[in-house]
Amino acid sequence: MNKYWPKDWKKAIPNLPNFLGEDFFSTIEHLENMDVDAENVTNNNQHNISSIKVNIYESGHELLCIFRLPGLILREVDIDVYDRTLTLSGSVTIDDHGFRPIQEEIFEGIVRRKVELPYSVRTDRVEVSYHHGHLIVHLHRLIRSNESKPKIIIHDLDSE
Repeated sequence: MNKYWPKDWKKAIPNLPNFLGEDFFSTIEHLENMDVDAENVTNNNQHNISSIKVNIYESGHELLCIFRLPGLILREVDIDVYDRTLTLSGSVTIDDHGFRPIQEEIFEGIVRRKVELPYSVRTDRVEVSYHHGHLIVHLHRLIRSNESKPKIIIHDLDSE
């Protein structure tokens, strides 16, 4: 769950599993098995990972990754695609039009998100667009050829 939550929490509170007459803690048991991605957590909170939401859709041999990033500064976006991994980094800012902030709940600053894809994708066919706060990354599956590779010839320099 996290480093502050006890591992054997069920044993520590044996009389509470049937809280209010029902199995209350079974609804949160799945949280115990969740691991926090070490790359997604930084000590100084410079990178906001949790606010970058992504939906991934598949159709045939294509993937569509849609990131919700309102206020994304497009000139600062860096997208890296390698094998089965898509990495997105950039910066988010909200234009306050000269107003003084009273309450700020929308994240502003540097963002980074690494997404594991269901299969390897081509790096030469990546199409990206930005529309209404959504960054849309269109990827194509890498299909390896079934042809047999030509035999590599070894030149014997000692016999020449």
